Amino acid sequence: MKQLYKIDLNSFKEANETITSTGIMRLSESCPNLQIVYLRRNIKLTDDAIVALSKNCPRLRELNVGGCMLLTDVSLRALGEYSHHLKSLNITSTQVTDSGVYCLCQGLCAQVLTEIDISGCRSLTDDTVELLIMMCPMIRILLFARCPNITEKSRVALEEKLEMLEGGKMKQISWTIY
Repeated sequence: MKQLYKIDLNSFKEANETITSTGIMRLSESCPNLQIVYLRRNIKLTDDAIVALSKNCPRLRELNVGGCMLLTDVSLRALGEYSHHLKSLNITSTQVTDSGVYCLCQGLCAQVLTEIDISGCRSLTDDTVELLIMMCPMIRILLFARCPNITEKSRVALEEKLEMLEGGKMKQISWTIY
C-alpha cells in the first residue's frame, strides 16, 4: 500500500457515515505517497483526518473534501503548512472561514494552487475571493456559488484579475451573487 498514489472514497449520491477520521489517519500513515485523495460527502470526517493527510502525505496535490461538513479552518491551516504541492482543492459546504483561507494562502501551496471550489461555504466573504486572487497567482478555476456573504465586490475583483492575465487565462469561474 505504500505505493498507492490515488484513492477515491467519494460518496456519490448520499452522505456516507462509514469513513471515519481514524480510518483516514491510518490510511495516511500507511500510504505516504498519496497524491490524489477524494473524500467527498464523508460526513464523519473531522479536521484530524485532514491534518494527518497533510502531515503524512507530503506529495498531496488534489484533495476533495466537499460536503465534509465538520471540517474547519484547522484543516486549511494544516494544508497551508504541510501541503506544498496542492494544486486542486474542493472544500464545498464546509465550515471554513476567511481566516482559514488566509492560512492556506500563506502556505507554499498558494504558489501552485490552480483550482479551488469553495461553493456553499456560508461563512466566506469577499475577503476570501480577494485573497485567492491576490495570493494564488496560478489560480485558473475558482468556484464560489451559494456563498451568501460574497457580493458584487468579488465580481469586480475578478474582472480586474482577468484584465491583468495575459490573454485572460482563467478556465472556469462560477458564482452566485446575493
